[in-house]
Amino acid sequence: MPFGLYFLHAARRARARALAAVGLAVLTVAFVRTGSRGGFIALLAVVLFVVFRYSAIRLRWRAWAAVIVALVVIGTATGQYWEQMGTILSDADYNRTDQSGRMQIWSRGVSYMLSHPLLGVGPDNFRTAEGTLSDFADRQQFGVGVRWTAAHNAFVQVGAELGLPGLVLFIGILASAFVGLRRARPSDPAGIDSPNRQTQLAQALTGSLIGFTVGAFFLSLAYSEMLYALLAFSVGLRKLTTAAKGATVTPLG
Repeated sequence: MPFGLYFLHAARRARARALAAVGLAVLTVAFVRTGSRGGFIALLAVVLFVVFRYSAIRLRWRAWAAVIVALVVIGTATGQYWEQMGTILSDADYNRTDQSGRMQIWSRGVSYMLSHPLLGVGPDNFRTAEGTLSDFADRQQFGVGVRWTAAHNAFVQVGAELGLPGLVLFIGILASAFVGLRRARPSDPAGIDSPNRQTQLAQALTGSLIGFTVGAFFLSLAYSEMLYALLAFSVGLRKLTTAAKGATVTPLG
């Protein structure tokens, strides 16, 4: 969605801007149709970033973009959707009370991480750990079904599957991407309604990474292609900015 906003603002042709606007609307409707509460929280995080931190676009345009997204959500969401979103903070939600809810899954994931701190249980083996290492896995020998469920949290997923070194590396990769994007913004022009495409693209990538990171708290996205595409774009932009800065330096003598 931040990329859609980027092309809506930075595209030179009216056709490209129109396609960006349509893409934003389609993506917003897709968020609603999924009924994902984690996606809803990630969408809120992106909207807040755009309104308060996306300084490459003037505040009134950012506010209008937020209003349009809100109107699309309100216009397409059903009563069932809002009822589902209303359970996010409910103490009676199955994610808090059920054995297969996220809170219990995360707790077991931390236990896998602590019991296998160096190498974890193996890449993409969280489901297997649930079916063989969890405290209720032995029920299967009595004919009781056990759900081999996903981690539903990228950080728990990485820590359990790759161990503590893998978790530190994963967090470090995300942190370095955010730092690199912050440094990729040229100091001149510095801010509002910047015509500099590097500034605009750095903020669009930052917003996208924020949305992904928030969503990753609720979904098993550690190996998602989307993450590594965003990281590749971030590294590429940082390299281009560094090269551009080096080219403008006048050698002494």
